[in-house]
Amino acid sequence: MIDYLAIEPLIVARLEDQLADVTIKSTWGIPKIPETFDLPPAVLIFLEDDRPGPESGRSQKVEQVWLCLVVVNDPGNEAGPLIAQVIRALSGWTPDGATFAPFKRVKSTFAPDTSPNGVYYFPLAFSTSFVFNT
Repeated sequence: MIDYLAIEPLIVARLEDQLADVTIKSTWGIPKIPETFDLPPAVLIFLEDDRPGPESGRSQKVEQVWLCLVVVNDPGNEAGPLIAQVIRALSGWTPDGATFAPFKRVKSTFAPDTSPNGVYYFPLAFSTSFVFNT
C-alpha cells in the first residue's frame, strides 16, 4: 500500500454513487468544517481514529475509523432519511476486497451537535482494517 489514506477517496466515491442531491466532501476534522447555510444537506468525511496493531515482521494490521458527518439545516425532515442512506451505503461495504476489510458501524467519539448558525451535525463512524507493510 503506497497511500496510507487510500480509503478516503473510495468512501467519497461510494457515497456519491449511492446518495442523490447531497454534497459529499472530505475535510480534515471538525474545526475545518465551513458553517454555511448553502452546505447542507451534506456528508463530510474525515479520519476520526487510527489504531495500529502490533507489528509482525514488516507487516502491521491497522484499523481506521472514518467519520461520516451528516450535515442538515432541517433535522426533522432531512436527518433521519440521510442518516439511513449513509448507513445503508457503508455498512458491510467492502471497498477493495483484496486490501480493506468490510466496513462496520462503530461508536463515534463525537456526539450530535448544533452550531449557533442553525446547522445540525450527526456523526456516523465506520471502521475498516488493512495490513500495512513497512
